[in-house]
Parts: sequence; C-alpha cells; structure tokens
Amino acid sequence: MKAGRQTAEFTFEVQHIGLDMDFHHPKGRDLKLDDQVIEAFETERENAEIFVQNASGTAFSTEELLSWFLLQTGTSLADQLPKSALDAAREKSEGHVFVTFPIRFEPGVFHMITVEGAQDLSALKVMSKVTINKRVQEPATPASG
Repeated sequence: MKAGRQTAEFTFEVQHIGLDMDFHHPKGRDLKLDDQVIEAFETERENAEIFVQNASGTAFSTEELLSWFLLQTGTSLADQLPKSALDAAREKSEGHVFVTFPIRFEPGVFHMITVEGAQDLSALKVMSKVTINKRVQEPATPASG
C-alpha cells in the first residue's frame, strides 16, 4: 500500500488529472515544460518520472511525489480531503472527490526539465480525483477456550 492511502476506516485510490507548477526562476509559472516531459505525463500520468530529487538524482512520478508529500507532512489522504467527502463515503460506503494538493518546495529540492533546462520547483498543484472506499471490517471471531 502506498503512503497515506489508507486509514482504519477508508482506502483511497488517486487518479491524477493535471499539474500546475511554479519555478524558482524569473519566468516562474510562465516557464514552459520540455515537450518530452509533457508527452510523458500525458502518456503515463501516474507513473511518468518527471520530477527529479536534486539530492539523489532520483526521478519521481506524480504518484511517488504525492506519497513523498504525505510522508513529509505526516498526513494521510484523509487529512487532505474535505470532511463532507468522508462523511458521504461513510454513508454510501464509497465516494469520490476532486481535490488539489498544493506542495511547496525550497530551492534545490526537486526540479523538472523545462525549455530552459533543469529548473527547481517552487510550488506544485497536483489536481486529482480521489475515490474513497469504506474498508470492510472483519467480523470479530469468538475466542476459543
């Protein structure tokens, strides 16, 4: 199970819809991504390794970056979703909600390849559809004596 994708009551599935990013660069949010980065995301939204951690050189996908964010903040998806979405899923045993995860970066943490080469991310908004499923509770078995 991926980081932050379950609680005692729910499991969560994430479908990534889009990204909005800002860079530590004079053009900021107007800086365009390299065509190969755009193509990779459009082809394989969940698994395209388009974010590079500066310290290790490790490439992360959108899924992995969301897990990294949840680990860094010590939260689960349940903490990031509107209470009303969780309440509705609790009543119906499932539900979904569209949500944007705002992630901020200090310079030198993650970069992406842009038309002006590798540039450090300043902020990233990960737009997603989250499906919420109520976990089936196992019935308690009587203790045998």
